Amino acid sequence: MCRLLPFVLGGLLFLIPGRLHGEGENVQGLYRVDLVGIGSCYDADLSLMLSGHIFAYLEAGSLEMYFPRPPAGMRVRERVQLLGVLTADFPAPASRYLLRTVVGRNVLLAFDSIARSASGALLAYVYLPEDGTCVNLTLVRDGYARVASVEIPFQFRGEFATDERQAREDHKGLWEKQLSRQ
Repeated sequence: MCRLLPFVLGGLLFLIPGRLHGEGENVQGLYRVDLVGIGSCYDADLSLMLSGHIFAYLEAGSLEMYFPRPPAGMRVRERVQLLGVLTADFPAPASRYLLRTVVGRNVLLAFDSIARSASGALLAYVYLPEDGTCVNLTLVRDGYARVASVEIPFQFRGEFATDERQAREDHKGLWEKQLSRQ
């Protein structure tokens, strides 16, 4: 199936025709929220998620992870893209948050209907094991990221959109900067 895929150049988002790696592929043995049918990312079952260690922050929304015992179809080192968020509009605060919160730590990953991006990165929700915080949603809630508006489906789009609207109304992060430019 051909979809419009995101491509960012000079801070502008372009949509180009393409096929996603892993589209339609079954992520065997990995926790998929789309198959469980939960309504909120906070209803996800941490005990079923894949554990890994984030050892580097690569770019807005991308992390380098290490998996000591990767499941079939994954490598020991993988690039992981935060599913459902775009941080390009406000990269410095998003970078600081990710560096402070997840780099150098063990985290848990949950997957959705599409396992990999066009570039081959894993697409995942990142959770903190101590308290179940969904890092993807926190970025949106705190105004460090927008909800991805491209054709990659994800289970929690409605929840993310609600939190983005609230961040706008509260003038958090990115939305505070835009307000001050007006």
